[in-house]
Amino acid sequence: MLIIAGTLTSEKPVTEDVMEACRKMMVATHEENGCIDYVFSVDPFDPKILHVYERWEDQESLDAHFLAPHMSPFRKALASWGVTHRNILKFEVGDFDRMA
Repeated sequence: MLIIAGTLTSEKPVTEDVMEACRKMMVATHEENGCIDYVFSVDPFDPKILHVYERWEDQESLDAHFLAPHMSPFRKALASWGVTHRNILKFEVGDFDRMA
């Protein structure tokens, strides 16, 4: 399993247009093969930060995601928001336990 987690930061707060693009992206991505979770959320303390959290079954699924047709409109929406900093990490998870 792969986990993608991090933040996107802009000089201005996340707009409703950006969140609408995120919602469309989340809906489309949840339909992709290998997607377990795919979530964007605005930081409750800093509205200029958008949190990213994804879980994928494998690298092949993640690679296919980057080629999906809904990526292009989403990238355009993020470009209009003016991302100034990206801090996105990929974790490869070999083993895990469920928390009670």
